[in-house]
Order: sequence, then C-alpha cells, then structure tokens
Amino acid sequence: TDHLADGSQFALRVFGHKAANQCRTDLEIPLAALDRAAATSAIGQVNAMNLAKTPIADSLAKVPADLATASGPKTVVLITDGEETCDGDPAEVIKGLRAQGLDVQVSIVGFAIDDAELKATFSTWAELGGGSYFDAGSAEELAKSLRTVISGPFRVLDGRGQVVAKGVIGGAEIVLPAGTYSVETIA
Repeated sequence: TDHLADGSQFALRVFGHKAANQCRTDLEIPLAALDRAAATSAIGQVNAMNLAKTPIADSLAKVPADLATASGPKTVVLITDGEETCDGDPAEVIKGLRAQGLDVQVSIVGFAIDDAELKATFSTWAELGGGSYFDAGSAEELAKSLRTVISGPFRVLDGRGQVVAKGVIGGAEIVLPAGTYSVETIA
C-alpha cells in the first residue's frame, strides 16, 4: 500500500487463508478510500493455510461486484502461489470481464512458482486481462512486482484517441502495427 496515492480506491479479496480444503474467497477490505494502517494490518494478518484450495476463477468473477462503485480504469493484481484448484476457468472469467466492457486490467504475480508450464499459463491469463505476469521468488521480488504493477500502468492511444493497448512499465512487450501513437500513464 506504500506505493498507492493517498485517496486511492482500494479493495482486498483473499483466498486460501481461513480454512483448509475449501474453495473460499473473502472480501477482507471492501472498496473505499485507502486507509493505509487498516490495509497494512489486514494484509499482515493474512496467513496462507496448508491444504487450502485456490479459487482463482471465483475470486476474479467477483471483481465486478467488488469494484462496482469504482469509476475509471481499474487495476486488479492477482497474487498466487499455485494453480486454480476449484474447477474454475480463470481464462474464461478474464475474457468475460473484458467482454462486459469493464475498464479493468488484470496482472498476475506468481509467488514461488517453480513450474514453467504454470508460469506460461499465468502469463497467458495476464495477457488476456490486458496486464502482465510477474514472477516473484522472494519477498523482495514480490514487493518489486507489486510496485511495478501499481505505479506503472499505461495505455496506448491511436491517432483518433482510441485505446489500442494497455500494459505496465516493465511488463510484457506490446507489439503494434507501424503508426503514430500516444502513451498515457494511468493514475
């Protein structure tokens, strides 16, 4: 939360922290102006449970409701240390978010992920969400990835002012046809 601007709208949804063998996801901090002390405290109390399930798709499916009162561009940062284990289809949920016309960018941070195929899957999901995938093998790399996602979102506009791409500084490469574009950072 140190890298979010004062007054930023912030929400926190967590999974895998309350009960083993359950596909549970909880909105721990409803969308509101950032209260750094409360957010830091809530994040500090998150304790990953052994044998917890990973409801990535269900957590992402709750984004429209979680962010219903937010206006303008929205950034969703999914942090996970494992694959979807609750029979959901995160790729389809992400496609659905975009198809609904939500101005949302989904980036994924994989924490301590050793499986190259899973990293590739996460990268594909982030690309579908207009975001980037970051691989974090340590707490320091996790903090760096979060700083990048939070402080570096941008969008590319064509000559007519239409958004043609979104990304994060230091994230995945964006390839566009030759032309004249402008780039705007997203606050």
